[in-house]
Amino acid sequence: METNVPEQESGNGRGLVKKCWDALVQNSYLAAILSAVALGLTAGLILKYFQISEHDKQYVGFPGEILMQMLQLVTLMLLFLPGASGFDTHRMIAGRAAAYFLSTTLMSLTIGIVLVMMFEPGTVHVEGEDPEDDQPFFNIDSLMDIIRNMAPKCLIQACFRQYETDRLEYEVESDEFNSSLDMNVTEVRLSVKYVDGTNILGLIVWALIFRIIFNRIGIDGKILLEVFHAFNEATKIIVDMILSFLPVGVLFLTTSHVVEFDDVETIFQIGKFMALVIIGLIIHSTIVLPLTYFLCTRRNPYDVIKEISPALKKALFSSSSVATLPLTIQCCESRLMIDKSVTQYMLPIGTNINMDGTALYEVAAAIFIVQINHIHLKIGQLIAITLTSAVSSIGSSGIPATGGMTTMFVLMAVGLPAKEATILVVVEWLLDRFNSVVNVLGNCFGVAIVHQVSKGQLGETEQRPPRKREVNTSVSLVAERSSREQVIDDEELSLDRIQFNPEELTQDEEDMFNALEYQES
Repeated sequence: METNVPEQESGNGRGLVKKCWDALVQNSYLAAILSAVALGLTAGLILKYFQISEHDKQYVGFPGEILMQMLQLVTLMLLFLPGASGFDTHRMIAGRAAAYFLSTTLMSLTIGIVLVMMFEPGTVHVEGEDPEDDQPFFNIDSLMDIIRNMAPKCLIQACFRQYETDRLEYEVESDEFNSSLDMNVTEVRLSVKYVDGTNILGLIVWALIFRIIFNRIGIDGKILLEVFHAFNEATKIIVDMILSFLPVGVLFLTTSHVVEFDDVETIFQIGKFMALVIIGLIIHSTIVLPLTYFLCTRRNPYDVIKEISPALKKALFSSSSVATLPLTIQCCESRLMIDKSVTQYMLPIGTNINMDGTALYEVAAAIFIVQINHIHLKIGQLIAITLTSAVSSIGSSGIPATGGMTTMFVLMAVGLPAKEATILVVVEWLLDRFNSVVNVLGNCFGVAIVHQVSKGQLGETEQRPPRKREVNTSVSLVAERSSREQVIDDEELSLDRIQFNPEELTQDEEDMFNALEYQES
C-alpha cells in the first residue's frame, strides 16, 4: 500500500502536466501573444540600459510599423462590407430582435463612454496646471461637419478624405468712429476644407443604405449581397493571415514602447482603465440588462441568470461566445423553455452581432488611448469612434483578433494614433473573459424577451396547420416578338392557381415563387 502512494502521486502529477499542456496547445495563439509581450518588456528594459539613439529606435519599431500598415490595408473593407452584406432576416421576430440588439449595444457604448470621459484613466493631472481646452467639445460647426460627412460627394474620396471646419482667427484694426486709441479686433473666419482621414460616417451610412436597397431589388439584389458577403469572408481570411504576424509585431511594438517612455505612470493608468471597464460590465450585466428584461416582461430577471449559469461559466473559462453557443442554446431551450424558432434564429445571429461587452470595451479602450496621447476629442471624432467600435464588435467573433488589435483598427479608421494600443494586449486576455460573459448574457436576455413578447404569435403558429400560399399567375410566352400569346396548358405546369406547402419547397423553388409574386405585383 505504501509503495502505491508515490506512484499514485506521480500519476496525478503527470495528469496535471498533461492538462496544462493541452490547455496551452488549445490557447497557443494567446500564449504566443503573451510571450511576445513578456519578451518585448524584457528587451525594452535591456535596450533602455544601453541608451540607444533615436535612429536605432526606429529600427526597433520597424516590424511593428509593418503590422500597422497591413492592418490599414483591410480597415476600409472591414468597415464597409459588414454593413453592406448584412444578415438574413426572419419575418416574425427580426424586427424585435433588431430593436433589442441596437438598443442594448447603444446602452453599452454609452456606459463605456461616460465612465472613461468622466474619470479619464489615461489623463495625468499635474497640481497647479490647468488643462488646455482651446477647442470646445461641441459647437454648431462640428455638427455641420457630421452632416456633411454623412453625405459625401464621392464614396471613393470618402475612403481617404473627410470634411473639417477650421476656425481661423485674424487680428484687424478697429475702424470705430471717434476712437482716439488704436485697437486690434480679433475676427473669426470659417474655412471648410477636406483633410486626410477616412470618412467613417459616410461609409457606414451608405453601406446601410446599400443594404436596404439590395433587399428591395429582389433576386438581383440577393446576387449583389452574395458578392459582398464573399468579399467579406475573403477579407476575414486576409485578416487571419495578417494576424499570424501579430505576435512578432506585438513583440517589437512593446519593445519600442518601453524604450521610448520613461515614466511608470502608464501602469497605474492601465489599472484604472481595467477597473473602469469591469465596473461598466457589472453595471450593464446586473442593472441595465435585467432592468430591460423586467420592463419588457414584468418577470424576475435573475431567474434567467440562474438558469443560464452553466453557459456563463463556460464563457468565462473559454473566453469565446462562439464556443459557448451550443450550451447556450441548450440552456435556453431546456431550462428557460424558450421556443426553438426563437433560439435557433436569434442566438447564432446574436453571437455575431450583439456583442455588448466587446462594444463597451472597445469604445473605452479607444478613448483611453486617445487620452494617453493627450488628444482633445471633438464630438465628430467621438461619434466616429462609437460607430467604428460598434462595427468592430460586430465582426470580432468572426475574426480571431485580440482586443488590442481591434482597438488599433478603430483608432486607425478614425485617423488617431494607435501605436500605444499594444499595451492593452497585456490585460486584454483577462478582460475578454468578462466581455464574453456579458455577450452571452445579453443574447440570453434577448431571446427571453422576444419569446415572451412573441408568445401569442408563436402559439398561433404551433396550433395552426401550415398555411398554403396561393399564387395567382397568368403566364404568357412571347415567341419571336409576335403578338400571338401561347397560354401554357394546366396539365403541364398548373400555373393558373398553384397551391403548395412552403416547408416542402427547396430554396430554388422558393426563390422562383417569390419572383412570380414580385412580377405580378
